[in-house]
Amino acid sequence: MMFSSPSPMGHYSAPQVKMANMNLATIQMNLERQKRLPVNAEAYLDILNRLLEPLAIVQGQMGLRTWLAEVQYFMGLMKQRSFSGRPLMPRERQVLVWYSARWRELRGGPCDMGRPEAQIVLMSLGELARF
Repeated sequence: MMFSSPSPMGHYSAPQVKMANMNLATIQMNLERQKRLPVNAEAYLDILNRLLEPLAIVQGQMGLRTWLAEVQYFMGLMKQRSFSGRPLMPRERQVLVWYSARWRELRGGPCDMGRPEAQIVLMSLGELARF
């Protein structure tokens, strides 16, 4: 089994955890700022992509649950946008499909996207790109 992380069992050194905490704080600040702006799928997905690894290091397996909740929140914003008559732009569709496929590739370690709840969310992202 291949792991996406050099520390597959969640054993990180103190400097790695400290750096992850600092990165996590910065990324979460950017995420909160993004939530106050009009929905931009590409920018939001970039933040979500950068959020996963620090969450996994700092929170362990609970980090995936936190990340999935943020992805679901993003999906809700995208649905609201679609229902208000502002469809996805071609670039946004492309980015949704690309990120969904990329996240599905992650296997093993703290960022395991093979879990059923992760697969449901990722399939939903792919479906959302079709609207």
